[in-house]
Amino acid sequence: MAGGDTPEKILTAASELMLARGYSATSVDDICSSAGVSKGSFYHFFSSKEDLGLAVLNRFYREGMQTVGSGPFLHVTDPRERLERFFDHLEAVAPEFWRRGCLMGNFATELAESNPVIHGRVTELFNAMTVRLAPIFEALLGDAAEALGWAEEMLMLLEGSIILARVHGDPQRIAIGLRRFRSSVESRLGAQGGAGAA
Repeated sequence: MAGGDTPEKILTAASELMLARGYSATSVDDICSSAGVSKGSFYHFFSSKEDLGLAVLNRFYREGMQTVGSGPFLHVTDPRERLERFFDHLEAVAPEFWRRGCLMGNFATELAESNPVIHGRVTELFNAMTVRLAPIFEALLGDAAEALGWAEEMLMLLEGSIILARVHGDPQRIAIGLRRFRSSVESRLGAQGGAGAA
């Protein structure tokens, strides 16, 4: 089982199991069994469970940014309308993408003390996500530091909404949380008189 699709099978199995059970409760044996591969195949592609955990984390981030960062809003030139279309897009895609939880958030809380390597990578990815999202706010605010703060605030709310969605078994709570953040943003922009429109 050293075919080209073997790493992807392992990554998919690990992602599903780690989302459902957590990193620590998912063993290499569990992953191999779910992926239908031998341990020899596993260690041919991944040097350790930690190595796989990092690969799973990186793939989750890439897929998340592709989901969040692609949509009709990209072709809108007016900054205010682009932000509105971005929120429309996010509310539409987020409940499905994060319906089983957020691997980044799960790893951050579970492994904060026990695995500094993975925890460090989670920190890097959340920082990268904030930087990637900030320009859509900066176009309106005209202030890079404030835009980063708004992007980070959105991630805080998103992660909290994902947790509540899991607690209540209702993915639509993610969209509800995003709508509340959207309302807050629109109120603040209105109070600033449409900052950044000049």
